[in-house]
Amino acid sequence: MKFLLFCGAGNSLSGFEIQTRFSDSTEFKNNVYILTFKSEDEAKKAVSQLGSAIKMAVLLDGVTCTPKSIAKQITHKNFSTTTVSAGKERLDSREIKDLLAKGRFLDAQDSYGLSPIIIAKHKVDEFFLDFDTNQVWQTIWVHDFKHWIKKDRFMPFVNAKAGMLPPKIARSMINLAPSDSWGNGKVLVDPFCGSGRVVIEGLELGFNSYGTDVSASQSQEASENLAHMGYSKQLIECLDSTHLSKKFKNKVDLIVTEPFMGKTNLRPDKIQYLVPGLKKLYLGCLKDWLSCLKSKGVVVMVFPVFNDGKKDYKTSDIIDDKLKLSYNQLNQGILYSRPDAYVRREIIVLQKIN
Repeated sequence: MKFLLFCGAGNSLSGFEIQTRFSDSTEFKNNVYILTFKSEDEAKKAVSQLGSAIKMAVLLDGVTCTPKSIAKQITHKNFSTTTVSAGKERLDSREIKDLLAKGRFLDAQDSYGLSPIIIAKHKVDEFFLDFDTNQVWQTIWVHDFKHWIKKDRFMPFVNAKAGMLPPKIARSMINLAPSDSWGNGKVLVDPFCGSGRVVIEGLELGFNSYGTDVSASQSQEASENLAHMGYSKQLIECLDSTHLSKKFKNKVDLIVTEPFMGKTNLRPDKIQYLVPGLKKLYLGCLKDWLSCLKSKGVVVMVFPVFNDGKKDYKTSDIIDDKLKLSYNQLNQGILYSRPDAYVRREIIVLQKIN
């Protein structure tokens, strides 16, 4: 069975996440991918694990781009049709309404259709029409937006100054790890856990997920956030990230983290003094984590890229030839930047060689 997966436009990791988790996927258009699964249940289970997925449609067998054919698929009062083919051909919704003798048409603003909130709230039968192939797709799944909003906006402790990965970005980062370090029962650690979002996403994906932070107050707040989501506070511990091996020696399958990146709103003329200290910290972490990771264990880590108005200051260049004797770099670096951020983030995936 074929499916159209729609990803959020604000998640710049979506293409990398989809390719890592589903190597046989193909891009239908920007932020939309074609996936193949044996059943709808298998598809829903798989895409619900993604951070970038917002809704999914299934290719309807035997249904064509005609009012009569589509009208037979409508079971709710509200319906919507969106054209995804390149041509100008469109379907007149009034013809479908006449065939139904009732019904309310909801018009989408663009070729991506309606928002998941509208689909769920108004119980809409949503269809995507490809006149080039005479194929019709119907939305069968939308992400649990209420749950995502809860994790993003309604946690007990939210400290923007400490830096926070949005929950969907945290989930997508976990999904950048190769399959042999991913899945139920695997051990995931965030050594700069902050508010605990990576830890929470790991737990929801079935990992044995833990977090540490050098700040006692930050560790306590992360513990409260985990408790708010129904998880044990004991999964968070106050610990220096460069001494992670004291607790997790040869136990970890996956490390996913956004490390300390300096104070927010740093003056441009101070960046050149910040970067050497951060490089020293990151290098110390990566060396210590070699003792934590199992063979072929993986690190998915953010490396900040600063700009003082004159040039870029990269921190990922600590991954030099000597460090590469211990790690394989699995990607070229994925740049992610929040709209209001003063620093870009380069996400790099490293795998312990042995």
